[in-house]
Amino acid sequence: MVFPLERDGVVLTATDIQARTGGRDAGLIENVDVIRLKRGPVPIAMSVELPKGSAAPTSSVVPKGGLSLPWQPRTLKDKSTVCLSYQILLPSDFDFNLGGALPGVFGGVEQSNDRFLVQLGWRQGGAIGATNHVTLDGKKWKQQAEAEGYTIPRGRWVKIDQEVILNEPDLENGVLRVWLDGALAIDKADIAYRVKPDIALAGVAADVFYNGEDVSGRAPADAKVMLSPFEIRWP
Repeated sequence: MVFPLERDGVVLTATDIQARTGGRDAGLIENVDVIRLKRGPVPIAMSVELPKGSAAPTSSVVPKGGLSLPWQPRTLKDKSTVCLSYQILLPSDFDFNLGGALPGVFGGVEQSNDRFLVQLGWRQGGAIGATNHVTLDGKKWKQQAEAEGYTIPRGRWVKIDQEVILNEPDLENGVLRVWLDGALAIDKADIAYRVKPDIALAGVAADVFYNGEDVSGRAPADAKVMLSPFEIRWP
């Protein structure tokens, strides 16, 4: 299943996307343009602006940079495994600074704050990593997964694949795999996504932003990141 960026041959606008996703985004209208590419791996992509000095669009930092957009396909319900794929293009002079967020997978329980978010991201120096953020009964914790020896190339399109297999609720046996241009960069089989059986896969967290609440971690310069349509699949 592919997140659509066009309808009947017409490129969607940020307003169109907002209407189709229920208006639960941050930064979509302000920072995203949907454009038809003259060349590239896909015909249409999103251009995401990261203004100098910005952090996450959900933060109190001004200017608000990047994108945070939940995509929740109904067909993902009741699945225990999902693979998310997309391609990104970072400018050749992109400054990784102290790190930032990239799209990942989330899950939870309807009408509850119990949830998890497996957020991919770039680290300082461009290494790729992932963080599993868990919220349960008002408490929060996280697990880190780093890719040793793998950095995100700049100046060209890069394919990212992320596989999530939920753990059994009483065991830390969840699986997280991340491929960078087809090379397996992260392979973990000890992830605790949940401790309750009703916590399930829910969708894609389409996040692109610099992480820094502190001034030193914010966008050091104006930048634009290109992002292909997301694709999810399952066995």
